[in-house]
Amino acid sequence: MDVPLESARLKTAVPSVYLDQWVWVRLAHAAGGAPREPSDAQVLDAVRQAAEAGVVFPLSATHYHETARITHPRQRADLARVMAAVSHCRTLCSERALLRDQFLEAMHLSFGKPAFRRTPPEPLGIGAGWALAGKRLELQLRGPSGVVDLVTMPGMTESFRWATQYTEYQLLAGPQDADLPRLRQLGYRPEKLEEASQSRLGWETFYADLLAGDPISATELRVRVQAREIIHEHRGLLKELCAEYRLDLGQATGVNPARPRASRGRMTAFADRIPSVRIAVDLKVHRFRNTTKKWDLNTVHDIDAVSLAVPYCHAVVPDREIADLLSRSKAGLRNGTHVLRGLRDLPDLLADLSCTAQASAHHGGDEDWVRPGEGFCMSMEDLQRRRAASAGR
Repeated sequence: MDVPLESARLKTAVPSVYLDQWVWVRLAHAAGGAPREPSDAQVLDAVRQAAEAGVVFPLSATHYHETARITHPRQRADLARVMAAVSHCRTLCSERALLRDQFLEAMHLSFGKPAFRRTPPEPLGIGAGWALAGKRLELQLRGPSGVVDLVTMPGMTESFRWATQYTEYQLLAGPQDADLPRLRQLGYRPEKLEEASQSRLGWETFYADLLAGDPISATELRVRVQAREIIHEHRGLLKELCAEYRLDLGQATGVNPARPRASRGRMTAFADRIPSVRIAVDLKVHRFRNTTKKWDLNTVHDIDAVSLAVPYCHAVVPDREIADLLSRSKAGLRNGTHVLRGLRDLPDLLADLSCTAQASAHHGGDEDWVRPGEGFCMSMEDLQRRRAASAGR
């Protein structure tokens, strides 16, 4: 698939495939010997082989959020084990960091500020910190005198790398029930995230109810959903960037009360130059027009996930409803992204992407994170075994 010029600048340097949470759940069942479908074991083998060939299967903040919502610790651990083994906890950068670049590009094209085109940030990184805050978490080893310089301690660099892998797996799998009292004493409040999600769900549900009593044309609906998306989801970021580049907010959004028709055109053109915003808007418009479907948290999270994944990844495997909405909006074609409706075609696509990855001059960027053939460290027993083997060399 030829990638449109405006989208090519955002694609990951190595072939990447975004798997929705339901795919990871299916792979976890297959890994546990209880595949939902007979072909799932074949899909799991294809995913593992592609990962070894250099195809990246990045996680996102949505994966961390949805995994955390699983109440059973063992189920979380089994799921996280497959996700970490395949992805190596490689992650897409946080939404805010990537959207900041997209907004700046749209501002440059629309208003000439900033006056130059920026180099896009690296979308792929490592770990929960990269996915949630755009910064890799750096563990430190401390002794009686403060931070220990690992370079001066033979063998500790390798051990610390494995310990960091184990830490990232633990962050993905979440705490055990026995750990919760102590974590709550330290400020752990997972319900805060759920409250924020419920607020966003209420925002969409309210508008769906409003439209039911006052239907409007598809064209008008899209303009209004654009405005809602900017105001509700990204107003803080837009205000921050306008202040940084000394732009009036009205100028940035194209709003001029004296020229409403021209203002509307400028606003819609500006919003459509922000790839992730355009995807979210188009999906929500199609969703609002289907009055038989009720909004739920899964839909909100799925739109978050694909609106970020489609511009940056080479392939996306969403659930069937989101795949249908992406097809209607032509988001995949516009961004040069393969959107699969299920798992049937995934092995063939992965074979092609594996050839591309092996022929590429780029690498996954984690040669010092997980060595070829090493495997991901996900247990204290594995960590101790590796340290003992290293010490015995």
